[in-house]
Amino acid sequence: MRATVIVFLALVACREDGSSSSRKTDAPSGSTQARSGSNATRSGGSNGASSAHGGGSNRTTNGSGSNSGANIASDPWAAPPANPDDPPSLAERHKLAELACPTVASPYFYRIEKNGKTSHILGTRHISVPLSKFPKPVHEAIASASLAVFEVAPDDDADEKPKKLSLPDALGPDLWTRYRKLVGTETADGLAHAEPSQALIMMIVMYEDIGAMLDMEIERTVQAAQIPTAGLESSLFQDRLLNKLLDLRMLKATVEHTKDRAELADESRKDLAEYCAGTDDTPGMDDDMRKDLEESGYTRAEIDSIDEQMVFKRNASWIPKLEKLFKQDKVFVAVGADHLSGPRGVVALLAKRGFTVTRVTK
Repeated sequence: MRATVIVFLALVACREDGSSSSRKTDAPSGSTQARSGSNATRSGGSNGASSAHGGGSNRTTNGSGSNSGANIASDPWAAPPANPDDPPSLAERHKLAELACPTVASPYFYRIEKNGKTSHILGTRHISVPLSKFPKPVHEAIASASLAVFEVAPDDDADEKPKKLSLPDALGPDLWTRYRKLVGTETADGLAHAEPSQALIMMIVMYEDIGAMLDMEIERTVQAAQIPTAGLESSLFQDRLLNKLLDLRMLKATVEHTKDRAELADESRKDLAEYCAGTDDTPGMDDDMRKDLEESGYTRAEIDSIDEQMVFKRNASWIPKLEKLFKQDKVFVAVGADHLSGPRGVVALLAKRGFTVTRVTK
């Protein structure tokens, strides 16, 4: 699973994981299950983080100052050994993100000008990148904004009622066993009756730093500054699109073609590094993902349709809304970076409407 799907899944993961801090919490049972899976991951992660930070310092020592095996075994404060079945801890995820992206060297950040009005668009990676890693012009544009626009407005908390489904039965014993090995037994069991899209979310973000949710952080920043906010589409629309495209068939294809956790970690690392370097300018699914889906029975037309619905059709639907919004000055827009690139991206479409668009990388 790569690029476009990572970005979109991460956005929904941000909305679900961040809902308790910025939205209502009376979610339908399916969302609760997804969050339960998240909590299972967090629980394992918290234990892992405690081990990483406190294991050595809390152990007793013998008279010579060296660790004693007997004392360690009887020490009630000693951290238990890591369970290889557990997902990576929060500390491990954060470390991986720091190594892949020490700073956002070349952001997908654009100045938009027309009729004497100047606004900005930031292409985000919804997860693993904190706002602190961006250069000063991004912070200045946020602070001076008259309006902040997101894919989904911060106060839009609508959820689609989930369909009841037993993932162990739907995937079958072999794929369910494989899925449990990929995400961990506790996490998988917490998602046994979740939507396939929710199971995919947990799998794709397993090596992402869920403590760094860029869109959520920008939302909190502008709300604290009492800057008005708006959305380009509804939460309900995104949920329905996600459940339509990332269905049981997609979950099966993804599990089948994911070799192990190392592959998940490597894909997250590469995608994050490309985002922070500003070098990924090809929207939609990459060749490897297309190949995997074709091997799982998807036709090229079906794969093209996924890109069309997930990226390009949404881009086109946003342009009239953005044109109207940009009639006022100092609007700040934050949307997934995959929506900005290419001839059918938001940047090119705005340029065709007479806007002067300039990338600001310093």
